[in-house]
Amino acid sequence: MATTTLDSLAVARELATALATDAAARDLERRFPHAELDLVKRSGLLALLVPRADGGLGGTPGDLIRTVGILAEGDPSVAQMTIVHHSGVELLNKIAPPAVRAPYFARIVAGELMLTNAYTEVGTRTIFDYKVRMSPAGDGGWRINGSKAYCTGSLGGEALYGLAVTDEATPQPLVFLIETAAPGVVVVDDWAGMGQRTTASGTIEFRDAYVPAERAISPAALGPSLDNFFGTMGQAMMSAHYTGIAKAALADAIAYVREKARPWPHSGVERASDDPYVLRRIGQMHALVESADALVERAIERIEAAQANLTLETRVAASLAVAAAKARSTEASLEVCERLFEVCSAGATVEKYNFDRHWRNARTLTLHDPVDYKSRLIGDWLLNGTPPPISSHTP
Repeated sequence: MATTTLDSLAVARELATALATDAAARDLERRFPHAELDLVKRSGLLALLVPRADGGLGGTPGDLIRTVGILAEGDPSVAQMTIVHHSGVELLNKIAPPAVRAPYFARIVAGELMLTNAYTEVGTRTIFDYKVRMSPAGDGGWRINGSKAYCTGSLGGEALYGLAVTDEATPQPLVFLIETAAPGVVVVDDWAGMGQRTTASGTIEFRDAYVPAERAISPAALGPSLDNFFGTMGQAMMSAHYTGIAKAALADAIAYVREKARPWPHSGVERASDDPYVLRRIGQMHALVESADALVERAIERIEAAQANLTLETRVAASLAVAAAKARSTEASLEVCERLFEVCSAGATVEKYNFDRHWRNARTLTLHDPVDYKSRLIGDWLLNGTPPPISSHTP
C-alpha cells in the first residue's frame, strides 16, 4: 500500500532485482508476469502520480522517470506497463473531475488497481485517426463499438482509459474510463511482436460496452498549452526505459565476458576480459549508456525547472532536453544491445541466455515514434527558432 513517505527509488531497485530473476524465461515462454505485477501493485509505486491529498505519493517528475528506468533494468515489459498506468493517472489528474478520479485513486493507493489503455487503432490513415465509435445510450451515457490495438498491459489492468469519437453529425473525441471486466469489453491476447513479448499489447474489442456520462470526458485540457507536460513526461519515461534496457544489456555483457567468454587466440592474453578490443568495446558501450543516462537526468532537471517557473523559455528548454534524451537513448539502447554479442562471441547466442531479448525489446520500443522527428525538433529550434510543438507524441 502506498504511503506519502515511500522511498520510490529504493522500492524500484528491490522490485527490479526480483523482476530480473525470471525475466529471460518469461520472454522465451511469452508468459505474462501476473505475479510480478501483483508485487508492483502492492509496492505502492503505482501511486507515484496520485496526489498526496488522495493518499498517493505526489511524486516529482524525477521520481517517476528514474523509477521507470530502474524497473526497465529488471524487466522492460513490466516497466512499459507502468508507463501506461502512470500516463493514465496523469490523464485523470488533468481532465477528470475529483468525483470521477477519486475512486480510481483509492484503488491504486490500496494496491488493487493498475490502469491499462485502449487508445491506438490499426488500419487508419495515421495514429491520430479513430474508427471506434461512441453512440448515445439514451440516458446520457454511451455505447462503444470497435477494436483497439497495442493495448499494453491489458491482461493485468483492472480498468482502462481509451479514446473514441462520438457517432454524431460532428464527431467529437472523448476519453472514456471502463473496467476491463465490464460487459462488452473483450481482451484478446494476440500480441505477437518480436520484442516486449510479455506486455499483452494486443487487442481490446468493444461490443456495445456501456460507459456512463461522467466517465466520458473531453480531452481538450490536453491541448497545446505551455502547462501541458503530458507528452513531455511520456517521452521522458520512454527515454529512461530505453536507457534501462541498455544498462541491463551492458551488465549481461560484462558478466558473460568475465565468467564465460574465451580470449581470441591472436590476442596474446589469457582472459577475454584482458582482450584489448573487448576492453575498447565495453568502454564504448559504457560511454553510450552514461551519455544517455546523463541526458535523461538533464531532461528531469529541465522539466522540474519549467514546472517551477513556467515560461516559453523554460518550456522550450524542457522539450529540447527530452528530445535529446530520446534521441540518444534510442541510439544507446540499440547499439549496446547489438554490441553485446561482439564482446561475448558466438557462445552468447545460445537460446538459454536469451540475450537477444535486449535488442528485440529495444528495437520494438524505439519504433513507437520516429526518433528522427526528435532530432528535427532540435534542429528546427537551433536553426530557425521554432519552438517544439506540444502534443501527446512530442516533448
